[in-house]
Amino acid sequence: LPWLLDSAVGFDVTVEEETEAVAGLALQGPTSFAVLRDAGFAGIERLRVFDLAEFPHDHGTITISRTGFTGDLGYELFVPADKALSLWDRLILAGELRGIRAIGYTALNRARLEAGLIVANADFTTSGHAIRADRLRMPDEIGLGFMIDLEKGHFNGRRAIVDARAKKRIRHVLIGLEIEGNIPAEHAIVYYRKSQEVGLVSAAMWSPMAKRNIAIASLARPFGDAVVDDLWVEIYAMRELQYQKLMKRARVVQRPFIKLDRRTANPPADF
Repeated sequence: LPWLLDSAVGFDVTVEEETEAVAGLALQGPTSFAVLRDAGFAGIERLRVFDLAEFPHDHGTITISRTGFTGDLGYELFVPADKALSLWDRLILAGELRGIRAIGYTALNRARLEAGLIVANADFTTSGHAIRADRLRMPDEIGLGFMIDLEKGHFNGRRAIVDARAKKRIRHVLIGLEIEGNIPAEHAIVYYRKSQEVGLVSAAMWSPMAKRNIAIASLARPFGDAVVDDLWVEIYAMRELQYQKLMKRARVVQRPFIKLDRRTANPPADF
């Protein structure tokens, strides 16, 4: 909010804090479409990926978008805060026979990792939180370079991005890794040829859907970019109250780690 307020100076714009006024619910998974349909949201089948529309609810309206922080079929619902409880009850009732349940952050984090999605201040440090200058990451260093449109004129950070690209100062790369074995490499150091430290794992898990040991890591170029062979991770596994150091081979792979056709199917399937 402070950044938006500072950026608004000199423009004919009003920035209003609505955090407490709007509630957000995420409905994710293969049965999410069926639950919304059974809950009476007529026309929900017409929403394509990233579409959003308004639907009637409890003498008012809510906004539903076909989005989510998972790699599965899913929707996000935005409702006035005083209507959130009635929306919750409506969804729980409609989804009872389909096994609907609330999940916590740990489950959501696993789902987003399988989808190859990144989290600010977990997989990279934002400029607002970074204390050390070398911890900052540019969009090109975290896989978001495709979102930069240099043709649209001036924007904050444009000069730094153009300069870094021109002078080849893109120093890091965020990559997906597949690691041998089944022990998650959480916060493991990444090595080249078992000796040269080249990066760090920011998120890792044994994926129950991909049936692979997966991770997201930030590496210093050229490793993970031009150099992708002979990479290893250093894992410390707890074995009967004693840590055991394991060096496991890592292979650079494409994200997302899973790709489900039902996520983008039109109309969505009825599971």
